[in-house]
Amino acid sequence: MSIPENQQSVFSKQVHPVKQVVICLIALIAVMGVAKLAFPMETLADRAAYWEIAFAILMGYALFNSIFSLSYHDKTLYFRDSILCFIGLAAAGGFLAWYFSGLTMDEAGSFRWLYFVFGFSYLVFISIVNLMRKIIEIAKKQDARLRGEQ
Repeated sequence: MSIPENQQSVFSKQVHPVKQVVICLIALIAVMGVAKLAFPMETLADRAAYWEIAFAILMGYALFNSIFSLSYHDKTLYFRDSILCFIGLAAAGGFLAWYFSGLTMDEAGSFRWLYFVFGFSYLVFISIVNLMRKIIEIAKKQDARLRGEQ
């Protein structure tokens, strides 16, 4: 039984990292714009919320990007584009957080350290996902060999 096109698993879709980052940028601008219009943020702690929004979107990108990497065929191209898009999203998020809040990352708190932690975590996370994919491929090949299919 085949799965209808509109109900495909997220693990079988191939979504390029540029499309993912565009969606994240649109979400980032929309959420920050709504926050600016809906909530008066006068205190320093309130204005740091824009930096938190930027990091939440960045972590969402890292999570979904790693998941979508499982089904992408050209892994080298995907990882290169993913990392470049991550850096671009981090820079754009930082700029938008500064623009909306009026605070630099040092004035808003320890966000400079969070950039380092998120960047390192993203590289570790995408490497773990890639390693899991390789282990599954090896297990499938060995299973097929044991069944005499190869």
